[in-house]
Amino acid sequence: MDKKEEKSGKKKLSKIQLRTIIVASIAFAVALSLIITNVFIPVKYLSSYIVIRNKGADAGVMRVRFVDVGYGDCTVIELPDGKNMLIDGGNGSASNQSRILKYLNSCDIDVIDYLVCTSVSAEHCGGLSEIMKFKTVKTVFMPYCLNSYITDAFRKFTLSANKSGAELKISEYGEFVVNAEYGYSFKILSPSVHSNPMGEYEQLIQNPTSQYAIDNSSAVVWLEYAETSFLFAGDVRDSVLEGICNSYDLLLDEYPAELENCNILKVPNHGNEFSSCSRLYELLKPELAVISVGENGDGCPSQTVLSNAAKYVGDNLYRTDVHGTVTIQVTSDGYKVV
Repeated sequence: MDKKEEKSGKKKLSKIQLRTIIVASIAFAVALSLIITNVFIPVKYLSSYIVIRNKGADAGVMRVRFVDVGYGDCTVIELPDGKNMLIDGGNGSASNQSRILKYLNSCDIDVIDYLVCTSVSAEHCGGLSEIMKFKTVKTVFMPYCLNSYITDAFRKFTLSANKSGAELKISEYGEFVVNAEYGYSFKILSPSVHSNPMGEYEQLIQNPTSQYAIDNSSAVVWLEYAETSFLFAGDVRDSVLEGICNSYDLLLDEYPAELENCNILKVPNHGNEFSSCSRLYELLKPELAVISVGENGDGCPSQTVLSNAAKYVGDNLYRTDVHGTVTIQVTSDGYKVV
């Protein structure tokens, strides 16, 4: 080999080495960034943080977003004073977790002022423990259940709630938050207080494997702002829904919510036949209804529920399995689906 060939071979070898070094450096940088990112954000949720952020709802505007989490529940509420509320967190699947975090991040929500866990069922509380890892939670309303192992999802949620440093409250009748300055409030209408020996929580304690007891111990929440009212009916069945109607008829002005002025109904129990209570619809006469539902083996939503709802809301019946995430915006001028 003459000197020219030897020199050319050295140059060619140097280029190969340089290319190898560059590729290795890029690979190392990517790996390092993923490791660093994973300390704060798991790689599986990375896409949920790559979003176009906005400033959330404007002052004086309330946005209620019924997130499509399949057969489950998750509602993100931006309150008119800039605070935020989360009702349930889906079933905890990676796709649902990613979707919920994406909505929270797109609305620039890093703090959840009020987190309401309505049920020990996995499709309601399954995602809450994971959400609490990435968002600061100030107040938690949670079911009263002495058996934290009643479901694996509830066990994980209670552990996260106890470690979070948030103020913990029981989701029970009489709990409420009222903001007189901005004119909004939310109140828990059911279950009855946990000390009631005949109440829903006592039934749950006595029958922890009963789906009937689990459903009926679900929280029912009333939310109102600017003369627009929502009823989030949880998973409760006809017996509890009838009881709410009876209490309203009995107490009238002393009842904590003006049920006859309900505008929007979050249909109970994903539209289950067990929660079809026609009397509730007759009392509320809702203008709009939302069913949070996905693929399931329970026949939800039932034809009875669909018929009861359509009688009052007509075409204003929204289903997350059909319409995807449903967002309702409330201002002093009223409400609209956006």
